[in-house]
Amino acid sequence: MTIGESAPQGQWRHTRVPLGKQIADQIRDLIKTEGLIDGDPLPSESDLANRYGVSQRVVRDALRTLTNQGVVETRQGKRATVSGLRPVAVEDYFRLAVDAHEEAIDELLELRLAIETKAAGLAATRATAVEIAELRTVMAQLNDAEDDLSRRVELDMAFHSAIARASRNRFFQSILDALAEALTAERHRGGQLTEAAGLTHAETNTQHQALLLALEARDAQLAEQCMRAILERARHYFRDLDSTAPGA
Repeated sequence: MTIGESAPQGQWRHTRVPLGKQIADQIRDLIKTEGLIDGDPLPSESDLANRYGVSQRVVRDALRTLTNQGVVETRQGKRATVSGLRPVAVEDYFRLAVDAHEEAIDELLELRLAIETKAAGLAATRATAVEIAELRTVMAQLNDAEDDLSRRVELDMAFHSAIARASRNRFFQSILDALAEALTAERHRGGQLTEAAGLTHAETNTQHQALLLALEARDAQLAEQCMRAILERARHYFRDLDSTAPGA
């Protein structure tokens, strides 16, 4: 069936799969076959209803399903758009898990070690000159941020996200995107522990600068070592400093 064609009435009713789910699958296929990307609009609800031979209510159910899955974004009175396939359910899971379990931060850092160490090695060989320049800019801003914790968290997130993108592995980036809220909370807590212990952020800056130099040198093994050192140090802070922090 091509663009503009309508499905015969009743085509979708000879299966136990809910009708809205069937249409959601068809819209997902439409996004793929038409090569739609983040921000591109979908056909209107009435056009989708005509295309698939269903009511607009069924189309709205399908769009609601796709919104919950992070595939599309919907706004009142406007056409739905492709959202870039954010893993919404995974994002919610990570946020709830970190809030609910005391040991979740340590497990989160274990996950970061598995993903970001490999991502750093790949980025060392795959990053473009533009991406390396972006990392230099973020690193300079991180040095200038000094003890502005909110700014430091924002820049640290940007630095690590840029490395994940430069790895050219979409799943590394997707997982870190899903973890964004949990990772932000982790970094805030780490910074607070650092300051509560009377320490500065100088060592953090030094470690990130070493990682940047490894990426600039295209040394995958050294980049992995530098990333591992950054994350292992964070685990040390959470394990040792958190247990002695006031109120712990």
